[in-house]
Amino acid sequence: MKVDAVAVGPLDLTSGLALLQTSQQEGFPWLSANLLDKHGRPLFQPVHIKKIGKIKAGIIGLTGAPLHLPADVTLAEWRTVLPELIDKTSRQCDILILLSSLSPAENQEIAQQFPALHLILAADQHSGNMNPQQVNNTLITQTEAQGKYQGILTIDWNTSGRWGQAKEEELTGLRNRIGALDWQLQRMQQRKDLHQPAYLEKIEQVVRDRKIVEQQVKSLEKTLAPNPAGRQEAPCSFSYNFLALQGSMPKSPEIESIITEIKQQITTLHSGKISQDIDFPFLGHTGCVSCHPDQTSFWQETRHAKAYQTLQRKEQALNLDCLPCHITTSPGFSLSRDQLLSLPPALQTVGCENCHSGPGISHASNPVKFQMTKQVEEKICLSCHTKERDNTFEYQKKKELIACPAG
Repeated sequence: MKVDAVAVGPLDLTSGLALLQTSQQEGFPWLSANLLDKHGRPLFQPVHIKKIGKIKAGIIGLTGAPLHLPADVTLAEWRTVLPELIDKTSRQCDILILLSSLSPAENQEIAQQFPALHLILAADQHSGNMNPQQVNNTLITQTEAQGKYQGILTIDWNTSGRWGQAKEEELTGLRNRIGALDWQLQRMQQRKDLHQPAYLEKIEQVVRDRKIVEQQVKSLEKTLAPNPAGRQEAPCSFSYNFLALQGSMPKSPEIESIITEIKQQITTLHSGKISQDIDFPFLGHTGCVSCHPDQTSFWQETRHAKAYQTLQRKEQALNLDCLPCHITTSPGFSLSRDQLLSLPPALQTVGCENCHSGPGISHASNPVKFQMTKQVEEKICLSCHTKERDNTFEYQKKKELIACPAG
């Protein structure tokens, strides 16, 4: 299947930057406006403009925060890179599209902030299929992760550049925004420290913001004005569908070969010698057995005890995205790359500290003062047993299988 643009996502960086850059040189259309090299220059093309019939579509790529960034690579804030990019691209195109692996909250904020943006195709790993949602004049939608569905969005676009009643609602919001800024200015000008340089700069910023909003109002009023015949153009429309990938479909040997090669490259990338002089915040199950022998014996027969072996069988024991859910760690703690790649055997498993909230070193030194949590909350399990990774997970049923004997 030919693609016109693909935004670099957090998981795409797992196999290393070299693979992405090589595929880009071979013609694969990677986009990212916020992945920068050590000199602050984009590593990939930020924007792709495509002519579709008579319509010019501008496509921008944004990368969400990965677990680990490659060396000499920085991830710029979207608030820094988007304003100028959207302003420039919207002047060249009829429809503006953002490919985003940012969080749903960030996508909502972007839609609220940039009325020139018409469509956000999201890639949040936890949201699943998302029916198109309209925020101001922006549609936000996405399909299930890992290619489980194909999303089809059919757009009937015209020169009105607006979805339904979005522009009327947007105009009302902008006018309200001007009123709020006027009220803010009035309050600021009554301050006693009015003539302090720092405060004057704040006032000037509000004045600049008001001018920007005022210009947006004028621009919208112009687009909403009746045409020479006295009619407004009908708004743009869309239809959508999600097609599920059938489990019975045969595997492609070519794709299987590519996946195998990527896994091998991940292993090679992370198999360099790591210093052994590394401290770990976790004790591991070997530190629990002297006081909790029955519980340890029970745990050793559960699938948690063999979680790391699952990665070894699949040759993914050096995959930084997979490791955190197959080793001894705990919600709220983030191990560094060096720690993940130099784990001692006692931590190469989902152990006691995963479920019982945090490092047990303090508990082992003073069990009365530092007590571990006995009841395992559902949110702890769901940090790894997500819908995408384990869509059959049932908290109560699974908890019964791994609940240690009392004592």
